[in-house]
Amino acid sequence: MDRIPYGTRYAYENLSSVFPKAEIRTSNHFPILFQSETTEDTARALIILSPLFAPEPDEMRSIIRYAASGNQVFISALQIEDTVMTMLHLKQKGNLFHFQESSEVSILDPTRNEWVKFVYPGYNYDFHFDTLDTRYTTVLGKNSEGHANFIRIAYDHGGSIFIHLNPFEFSNFFLLHKKNKSYYDMALSYLPRKTGVVEWSDYFRYRKQPVNFSTMRFILSNRSLRWAFWLMILLFLLMFIVESKRKQRPIVEFPRLRNASEDFVKTVGRLYFQQKNNQNLATKMIAAFLENIRSTYNLSTSLLDEEFAHKLAFRTGRSVNEITRMIQFIHELRLKAELSDQELMDLHVQINQFDKPV
Repeated sequence: MDRIPYGTRYAYENLSSVFPKAEIRTSNHFPILFQSETTEDTARALIILSPLFAPEPDEMRSIIRYAASGNQVFISALQIEDTVMTMLHLKQKGNLFHFQESSEVSILDPTRNEWVKFVYPGYNYDFHFDTLDTRYTTVLGKNSEGHANFIRIAYDHGGSIFIHLNPFEFSNFFLLHKKNKSYYDMALSYLPRKTGVVEWSDYFRYRKQPVNFSTMRFILSNRSLRWAFWLMILLFLLMFIVESKRKQRPIVEFPRLRNASEDFVKTVGRLYFQQKNNQNLATKMIAAFLENIRSTYNLSTSLLDEEFAHKLAFRTGRSVNEITRMIQFIHELRLKAELSDQELMDLHVQINQFDKPV
């Protein structure tokens, strides 16, 4: 119940205005131990505001029995133990708190049954409930993105457990900002006004860590860390199995397959070149080049004129002058009866240059 900006002094001191006929108590012990001091007809409420709510399984079962017997439990915490969420059949997700110039939250007004929005600067906490059983659960509050962050779980005999995922909304800073005190009044007005005993418990806020705390226990107690731990173990096992099989059964190397068609073309080309049948070889090179143009660019090569040059230039991205010079060179070679080795090499160079990307 500190007076610091994110303390809860204001929330505690205004309990008497929400529960004018109730006896307000505080305790640093497990709160259910005080139940025997009141009669069975007295309505009771337990309020827990804490950065961490991590009861032992037996303690959480006692709290559930306490609500099931007709009492009210109000819990607001930044982090709630996975064991608690599992026992209440809830799931949560979200991000860690961060600073924003303006954050927005909303709560369902119990008198008008309308959603009321509240804006405040400072730290925002985006955790919200992922899945809810609407048969037993009622959404009472939402975060800035419209996700449920305040719910009520109803039990027989009128008992309830209220789970709130952003205790910053009960801090001095939030409640004293503009007219945000109405949020506090609406949230606690869901608890019966006839409540005879209201117990403000600091047990979970100031409780000491158990002596037998260990790193492994901390990892296994957190659902996200527990999944990461077992996933890491599984990956190591898979790596071990795969690696052991690779060492026992080495992969046989197969010789690289040769391109028989390419070898054939090279052999025929060398044969024509050795026999000095340059004209025949040039004719086949030109025919292969034009066939490539027909299949690649879908152009007819029956007439190599100026119109063809413009179409080919447009589809290849090359200049019209470059295409025109190549067509002219092909025409010249077709008209010659014999070709020199240099002319054949020039044709080869131009075709290879054309096949390269622009």
